[in-house]
Amino acid sequence: MKVALHFNADHKSLGSLYGFVIYEKIFKILLNNRILNINSKLFVGDLLFLLYAQEEVEKKVEENVTSIKYKVNKEKYIQLIESWLYSEENNWKKFDDLRLESSINQNVFAICFESIDLRTAEYLFDNLIDYEPFIGAMEINDSNQTHWLLYSRTLHPFARINKRKLNLFHDSYESDEMDTEMQKEYLSLGFDSVEFEDLRLKYTIFDSFHNYDHAKRIAEWKKRFGSSLAFIADNVVSQLTDIAPDLGNKLWSALSTYESSETNEQYAQVVTTCRRIFEYVTDCIFPPQNETSDSGNSLKADKYRNRIYEYAKQNRISSTNIDLIIASTELLFAQWSKLNSLSNKGVHSEVFRDETRRCLIRTVLMLDDIISIHDGPFEFKHDISTK
Repeated sequence: MKVALHFNADHKSLGSLYGFVIYEKIFKILLNNRILNINSKLFVGDLLFLLYAQEEVEKKVEENVTSIKYKVNKEKYIQLIESWLYSEENNWKKFDDLRLESSINQNVFAICFESIDLRTAEYLFDNLIDYEPFIGAMEINDSNQTHWLLYSRTLHPFARINKRKLNLFHDSYESDEMDTEMQKEYLSLGFDSVEFEDLRLKYTIFDSFHNYDHAKRIAEWKKRFGSSLAFIADNVVSQLTDIAPDLGNKLWSALSTYESSETNEQYAQVVTTCRRIFEYVTDCIFPPQNETSDSGNSLKADKYRNRIYEYAKQNRISSTNIDLIIASTELLFAQWSKLNSLSNKGVHSEVFRDETRRCLIRTVLMLDDIISIHDGPFEFKHDISTK
């Protein structure tokens, strides 16, 4: 999600240098989160409602000098506000209505996270709601031209936050000087490190990708691809819970454990649960057998991969599809094995968390592969062991 936090920059508690005061508040909230999972660029600045609601009322040319007078068009201003707040998309948004109403004609300052998950967005909102200058938060949709204009085009690139590290943006083409005092100030907030990152003219007129059409395509891709992933998740649960009724509980347990984990041992438990999910589904669709397959492979209880391959063969899917399923299964087994072996070897928990997230996703994709093996619906099964 692309999410912006909004503040009343004219609030008496902020003073004239409101930027750092607000940054300090947000960063302390983020760094206080023991399970901080964020990697995002930050864009900051005032929302220029009045500027974009202006229209030309008079134009004069005197001695080769052109002067233009503008005024705010009230109708255009109202349309801009409505387009800002009520996008055609059903974006996530949370505002304090009273603060929003009182701030709408004042200076609204925004901090936009280019990529943030819903859990972190909700966490920020909940921890800012009692902060009086805070107005609210909203998902930004760059396919909405007003959102593109107010945020992506107008806000300035400020920094990149990656877990507990901060990179402050600068552009070496404009100046080689870097504010080391500012670096120290941000380091004092509790970041593990604060470095400078060269933008190299990105987000300027020299950046051929910094335009509405490109931003719109990215926004549409994110929405459509997110829908595809959501469909896979829905389809896995809808189809496989017919024959593996306890699958929903196991998937919920894996995700819940992952979201609350802080140590490698906890992440290792998620990996173990992922493997047990695969084993449980395999047992449900192809129970252990004492005899061997036609190719001589054992089909006993601990031979999960053999049983999946045999199930695919018996369902007469193409050899190419079988090869692809074998490849994805081998990758997942290798990842489970590697993560388990690393869990007690001092690997940094942030690294382990990222790999565990990939393991979760690959497990769900593996379940989607299993669905592709079977032609038609799975038979219903009543699993008395779950009662």
